[in-house]
Amino acid sequence: MIQDDSLESQVQSQNVRDIAIKGDQNSLTFNQTQIIQVSIAEVKTRQLVTTSPYRGLKKFEPGDKDLFFGRDQFLTGLVNELEQSNLILLLGASGSGKSSLIRAGLIPWLTRKWGSKFTPLMFTPDQNPFESLYACLLADYKQSEAQIARVASVDTLRQTVQTLKQPESSWLIFIDQFEELFTTTIADQRDLFISSLVKLVADTAKAKDARLKVVATMRADFLDRLSPYPGLIKASDRHRPMLADMQPDQLRLAIEQPAAHQGVVFEEGLVEEIIEEVEQQAGCLPLLQYTLDLLWQTELHHDSLQDRSLNISTYRQLGGVRGALQQHIEQVYQNLSAGEQLAAQKIFLKLVDIAGDESLGTEWKPIRWRAFKSEFTDPLEQRVLAQLIDQNLLISSAEADQQTAKQTATIEVAHEVLLSAWPTLKDWIRENRQAIALRNRLNSDVARWQAKKSEEELWSGSKLAQVLELSRDPTFNQVLGGFSPASGEFIKASRGRRARQQRVKWAIAAVFLAAGIAFIVQQYWLRVQKEYARAIFLNDQPRLIQALPRFLPDFLAEADRAAQDNKPEVALAYYQRVLALSNQLLTAPAPDQSLKAIQSQAEQSLAKLIQKYRMAELEQLLSQKQPGETRFNTTEYGDPPEQRYTPGALQTTYKILLTPFGAGADLNQDGQLNTRLEANQLPCDTLLIVEKLWKEKINPDCNWSNKFSANCIENRVQNQVDHRTLTASIFDYPNGTEQAVERAEACRSIVQHR
Repeated sequence: MIQDDSLESQVQSQNVRDIAIKGDQNSLTFNQTQIIQVSIAEVKTRQLVTTSPYRGLKKFEPGDKDLFFGRDQFLTGLVNELEQSNLILLLGASGSGKSSLIRAGLIPWLTRKWGSKFTPLMFTPDQNPFESLYACLLADYKQSEAQIARVASVDTLRQTVQTLKQPESSWLIFIDQFEELFTTTIADQRDLFISSLVKLVADTAKAKDARLKVVATMRADFLDRLSPYPGLIKASDRHRPMLADMQPDQLRLAIEQPAAHQGVVFEEGLVEEIIEEVEQQAGCLPLLQYTLDLLWQTELHHDSLQDRSLNISTYRQLGGVRGALQQHIEQVYQNLSAGEQLAAQKIFLKLVDIAGDESLGTEWKPIRWRAFKSEFTDPLEQRVLAQLIDQNLLISSAEADQQTAKQTATIEVAHEVLLSAWPTLKDWIRENRQAIALRNRLNSDVARWQAKKSEEELWSGSKLAQVLELSRDPTFNQVLGGFSPASGEFIKASRGRRARQQRVKWAIAAVFLAAGIAFIVQQYWLRVQKEYARAIFLNDQPRLIQALPRFLPDFLAEADRAAQDNKPEVALAYYQRVLALSNQLLTAPAPDQSLKAIQSQAEQSLAKLIQKYRMAELEQLLSQKQPGETRFNTTEYGDPPEQRYTPGALQTTYKILLTPFGAGADLNQDGQLNTRLEANQLPCDTLLIVEKLWKEKINPDCNWSNKFSANCIENRVQNQVDHRTLTASIFDYPNGTEQAVERAEACRSIVQHR
């Protein structure tokens, strides 16, 4: 065997040699050697090394260079291209071997070229690419030296290179899984890092520094995500090679030569069978490596390697390339107890994200998600996690240093191919994909909020509504493990912000209403005696009582005009206010008796408006048998009070009776009915129509007659069961139910004698 350390000579010799099998002759190559013809018998005389030469689902690393075969020609082109540019963005499908090509191919070549003064810096972007760069620098530099990389700015990469790289040294900055910038990295960190990378490449090119190279690998289907970054597109223009699937001759090298390196050959016909199975299968390399590793381990376990052959019968029993991983992981899963299986499901679903958005017309697909090891706190989860790592299905990251190991250790699936190769996991992902996407989007925003502590980062609107609903989903909490403590704090802060915004909104509405009252007061200033207006301004109760009856009819007229103009929101606000004011004034000693007529007119007009614009929604929900449920343990949050119910008739009933959506009986906005004044804000017609609908559509026992009447509503939320009366469901204990029952009984008498 002729030794030759040059990549070019190795490739040239490969190009002129016959690589086909002829009889019992194998055409074999070894890294750093020319191809020579050796017999199977000669291979079997080599020293037997029983350690598997195949990587399974793991990446090839620089130390695996002697076992990395089949990419020599592409590697030669990549080396030539790197001579012409300081930046290469290597594209390829998932499972095409991009990362292994750089780690076990390019980096060893650069090591031979540049020698001891060569430093490869390898990292993935993760949530903060600056922190990832800092962590990888710790292998060669002190913390105090590497600290410069943690400063997130446009100039960080350039300053890091200028400060740490010696003029005679050579660096390769290798950014693996570049697509993580678009799936995992916080947005502002991504933008800064890309700008910093573009600036570094531009400055390096300007200085003609041939000893600094940047290589990134990215899935080809993420290429369109570069559109918002024209600087990066320009910097990588003409230097975005595409790594295609291996051809049959390349596959033969990748299959045969690692085994020959260990003194083992394949049974005749097995290599052809493997090639035939994988050559039409995109992204097959991880599955191929996994199957070959499992084949090797199985033969070793059965003590069959002593004959120096890997056998067809064993390969077929394992299910071949298409079935080996699927069968093995299913067997691992089935060997777990029921509790361990649930823990495994939680673990895997924490390690997946959803790319694409069906609502935007892009097909969804699962991609891997890196989670902190510290997120797995349950002892059962930790035990199962260790088993899955031992089975090489999951990878635990190397720890940066002893001081930060606990914070920086991460867990991820061994390869993205797992997400599509195991049908059980595919089903879990499909069933929970929307919850997974929302959870991971929340996790990213939580990280940004923790960094900035800005209220602008909190959620609101439909996003907050979705996450609140998800937090109460038993399946989400049991199967996906619910939200992390940090996410819980974020959600609580978002609720509080929403509640504060709602109070501000109500205050603004009150100001506008007050402005309307002020206008009417101004008009009356010209029509009534000045002391009445002065009494309103000074809140002189006796004179106010005398003055308001003159104002309230105009308020009613304004409400009527709004109702006629199909402005129900404005009309409701006026009727609610007139009813509340007249009810309050009627409680004063010796009230003006004309207030009773105003109060009655306002109440009946309000009831008619509610009947016209609000009751249809309630009737439809009840007809569809969608009563909804009362949520448990929601009073501690700053939600609008109607969020104590799941969507349904209970929630709509509450809104009709207590919120500005309907009667607005919750005058002090504390979420409950507490006083007789609030109870009197309930229009009798509205109260009784609501009762009638519930009795007709749901249960004859659903009434306001008695707070201890038969239970008519069954709640099943978070594995709790609660049978409640309609009165208790809407008005709460203790004051609300008493006031509501009294009001309902009074209304029956009023309507009967009307």
